[in-house]
Amino acid sequence: MGWFTEGSEHEGYVVCVFADGMYGSGGRYMEINLMTPDGQPVGHEEDSTRAAWRPPSQVVGWRVACSCVPSQKHVILDPLWTRVWDPADEELTEGRIYAGPPASADAADISDREDLEPLFLDVWHRHIAPDLSLHRIRALGGSIKELEAQLDEAVANARAEGISWEKIGRAFGISRQGAQKRWETPTTAAPVRA
Repeated sequence: MGWFTEGSEHEGYVVCVFADGMYGSGGRYMEINLMTPDGQPVGHEEDSTRAAWRPPSQVVGWRVACSCVPSQKHVILDPLWTRVWDPADEELTEGRIYAGPPASADAADISDREDLEPLFLDVWHRHIAPDLSLHRIRALGGSIKELEAQLDEAVANARAEGISWEKIGRAFGISRQGAQKRWETPTTAAPVRA
């Protein structure tokens, strides 16, 4: 499972944490592909063309990660959720997660748990919030420019049809003088008399 942003280039997902500080994500059944903290895959010791992997039984915790395309970096986010080996010890508010018995693949698929997704998403949303705000500003700014161009065209058409500045101002919610000041170009303005 992964999360993507619309308009900004972030992909969030959960990574497994191993006791030696290595991380893992993806893989096949009972195999978690190893990766470095900066998101680079780790090659197998005997054949570097194959991915190195570890079994889910070696997972000691989880973190949310993000591949941030705009800055071209991979980020491992806090907090760390630690693995507990007894379901009675699970306490999500304290960062302890039970992921099934050691012989199961549950530790590799922890992001599939519906009760954990809101916790993971909250961490990721806080990370991407600044980029989402900038994306929204860009999108709204583009919309405003497009609407202003349409408005300018509508005012020009109204003036060409002989509609007064007073009526245009009233339609826009400003005074006659405000409308005239906003849309009258210097070439069409009446000469100023001293």
